[in-house]
Amino acid sequence: MLEGFYQGINLFTAFLYVLGLVLLLVEVAFPGFGVAGISGIIVVIISIIMISASPIQALLMMIGTAAFAGLLLVAMIKLGWAKKYLKSFVLNTEQKNEEGYISNDKYTSFIGKRGIAVTPMRSAGIIMIDNMKLDAVSEGEFINKDALVEVIRAEGSSLFVREIKEN
Repeated sequence: MLEGFYQGINLFTAFLYVLGLVLLLVEVAFPGFGVAGISGIIVVIISIIMISASPIQALLMMIGTAAFAGLLLVAMIKLGWAKKYLKSFVLNTEQKNEEGYISNDKYTSFIGKRGIAVTPMRSAGIIMIDNMKLDAVSEGEFINKDALVEVIRAEGSSLFVREIKEN
C-alpha cells in the first residue's frame, strides 16, 4: 500500500526534516524575530517536497504534519504540560491600588483647584492652573474660552472640570 510513498527519502531529506523541526522548537523556546521559525517551516516544506512522489502527496504530508503538531499541542494542554512552558509568556501579577500601585496620582492634587479655560471646551480642551497647561474634560456642557473652571475629579490622566459661574 505504501510502496513508492516515500520514494525520495534518504539521509539528507531526513536530516532536513529533523533540522526544520529543531528550528521550530528553537523558535518556540526562544521567541525572537521569527527567523528560526520561518526557516524551520521552509526547511520542513522543502524536505516534504523532496520526499514526496507527487505534489498531492506532498500536500497530504504537510496537512498530516500540521494535524500531528496540532494534536500534540492539544494533548500537551490537556495533560497540563503546556502550562509550565506557557507561564514564561504570560504576566500573572496584578498591580492593584490597594497594594500601593497607582497608575497616575499626580492629577489628584488638582481636585478643587480653579483655573481658566485656555481653549473652548466642547467637552475636551486645555485649562491653565498655576501657570500649567493641562488637558481637561468638561462635565458635558460647553465652556467658553477664558471661563473660570474648577477641577471636580481626576480619573487616571483625565481631569474633569465644571464652569464656575460668578454672580
